[in-house]
Amino acid sequence: MISHIKKALLPLFILPAFLCQAQDNRIPALPPALEIQVHHVPKPVVTGGHPVLFYEIHLTNFSPWPLLLTKVEAQDAKNTTALTLIKDTSLLQRLAAPGQKSPTATIPPGNVAVLFVEYSAAAAQFPAEIIHQVSFKNTLRDTATEYTITGAAIQLVTSPAIVLGAPLKGGPWTAVYSPVWAQGHRRVIFVKDGVARIPGRFAVDFVKLDSTGKFAGGDDDRITNWYGYGAGILAVADGVVSSTRTDFPESTALSNHPDYAAHLATGNYISLKIAENTYVFYEHLQPESIVVKAGQRVKKGDVIARLGFTGQSTGPHLHLHVANADAPLGAEGLPFVFEKFTLTGTIPDFNKFGSAPYIPQSQPVRRELPVSNSVITFP
Repeated sequence: MISHIKKALLPLFILPAFLCQAQDNRIPALPPALEIQVHHVPKPVVTGGHPVLFYEIHLTNFSPWPLLLTKVEAQDAKNTTALTLIKDTSLLQRLAAPGQKSPTATIPPGNVAVLFVEYSAAAAQFPAEIIHQVSFKNTLRDTATEYTITGAAIQLVTSPAIVLGAPLKGGPWTAVYSPVWAQGHRRVIFVKDGVARIPGRFAVDFVKLDSTGKFAGGDDDRITNWYGYGAGILAVADGVVSSTRTDFPESTALSNHPDYAAHLATGNYISLKIAENTYVFYEHLQPESIVVKAGQRVKKGDVIARLGFTGQSTGPHLHLHVANADAPLGAEGLPFVFEKFTLTGTIPDFNKFGSAPYIPQSQPVRRELPVSNSVITFP
């Protein structure tokens, strides 16, 4: 009788084969579950004479183990030709973990990492469709095995570039931005109405210099000593003013400027609608300098405000970006180019920005986004 009872109960204690393997530290049950997605489909923008893509790959670890990213390769979906390979130091520099300060290539269980990707086309153009190969290891189980998954296929947006006129007169102006800055506009993700977006994906901050590379004459703590302070801000195209903000006060010195929270970053601003789902944002404007109001039509080249020092800013400058909705922090940043400008110089070491001369140049440029941290002059 007892033997019959034992036989009847035995199946209740037999684990399925894959669970038995999962208990064996040498053999993982299944390849670790890593999801890869590109949420915002990219559109090429020309800079430095070459088309470049700026986009993000979101990687979510759905497995119970930490996963160590080893490399990411973008490929032509048609023939798997490699477009760019990101690994080692480059991989670490391009990764961000929301909510964490220090970058790491390891994604804990249940966490998300964002890989910020930028690369130019080796040929004159990108393929119509791009896929991604992501390689990683399980850091707690079977660490010798490198898994590779392919996915996150994207079909590029091929509509004509957004072409802007000059937002400022003359120069020289430094086009301040860098894709590699951990705290730069390119990497600041805002969540509004339950959706994560990057408004400043292509944002440029314009700071005026003198011929010696300095941005202020005399005491640079006083904002009125900055060369760009009070410069006229120009409409970059014919359009309709969509919204403005005019209630920000302005500090007279950098040293007494409040530490504004991210949702107050814009300071005084203008949103100019220049096409359907296309809005140009001008931020950090001087108080009482905005001479337009919502609903007003403007012409390309009209003076609409003055460069100031309001909102989240470390010095007087113009912040300019283009987005797909009238929401400074709740829209996706779109690529754009300027109709024409002159490349006036390059800054060999941005750590010395404002204290060392730039290397002078004189090269006319048409329909491009200025190269990161280049010195340019508008007509």
